[in-house]
Amino acid sequence: MRKYMDEKEKIINAYKAMVLSRTLDKKIVMSQRQGRVGFYTPTMGQEATQVGLSMALEDQDILFEYYRDVPLMLHRGVDPGTIIDQIMGNSSDKEKGRQMPSHYTARDHNFMSVQSPVATNLPLAVGAAYSIRYFKRDGIVLATFGDGSTSTPDFHAALNIAADFDLPVVFLCENNKWAISLPVEKQTRAEIWKKADAYGMRGVKVDGNDLLEMYKVSKEEIDRVRVDGKPVLIEAVSYRMGPHSTSDDPSKYRADDVKEGSDKDPIVIAERKLKMLNYIDDQTIEKIKTDAKERIDRIFDEREKIAPPAPETMFQDVYENSNWIIDEERGEIL
Repeated sequence: MRKYMDEKEKIINAYKAMVLSRTLDKKIVMSQRQGRVGFYTPTMGQEATQVGLSMALEDQDILFEYYRDVPLMLHRGVDPGTIIDQIMGNSSDKEKGRQMPSHYTARDHNFMSVQSPVATNLPLAVGAAYSIRYFKRDGIVLATFGDGSTSTPDFHAALNIAADFDLPVVFLCENNKWAISLPVEKQTRAEIWKKADAYGMRGVKVDGNDLLEMYKVSKEEIDRVRVDGKPVLIEAVSYRMGPHSTSDDPSKYRADDVKEGSDKDPIVIAERKLKMLNYIDDQTIEKIKTDAKERIDRIFDEREKIAPPAPETMFQDVYENSNWIIDEERGEIL
């Protein structure tokens, strides 16, 4: 583990991002149960996967995330308030309340807008990678998705074209073992990372619960994509510790076999390894968690006071020029 010693600050900051995400996740879920938030897709259990990969990315990289990628966004520097604004659909929301909750975007951090149908972000990522190649720009493209997305036509088309054109795309499959209520063993007979071979691209499998291992493998593969410009499929195996969404009751189809605080919890694993490196101790852990809770509580309370978008905003950024029909509709509403 000496190979990580020169990156102490980077690794501690990654752990802080994991804790911040877990704290935000629990706050939003609790608020939804209280009727303060309408809907949310929890991220608990996938923090190490996303933060570990994010550690290997650069500022110019373009990201086509999916709806469970809050840890990735937070580690990249997106403010928790931006996440909360989108969940609430208030007047500070970058999407002006037009997207359903958990469908984020952050243009200033190169995050594209989330789509509801799974895997529809993959062909878009391939197109962005083609533009990088065509215009000879720097950077690579990241496309994230769950195990359920591998059963879609868009998954096939995206990997096939990316490999055929040698495009700089990192396909990250966040295999959390469940596609809503369908276990991964009923999703596919073959391991997901092995599917890469059929398309003529590299495929690797990594323990998505281990922050340091996730960072190590991601760094190796992403650096290789930067050099040779060819795509890779990374399967990060983790576990969805919460429900698919706040509208889901996982007790109907599975046992609660990976609980928060257990030995399989990625935050517990990170704490154990960082203690072994003498990067943190119990007192430091407690302070990080206390600071995260105070920060999230404060930001959430601030965001909850922000009014919803004004009715006239529904006509903004839709038509370049108005016409009599739009003017008439605006008059009826306003």
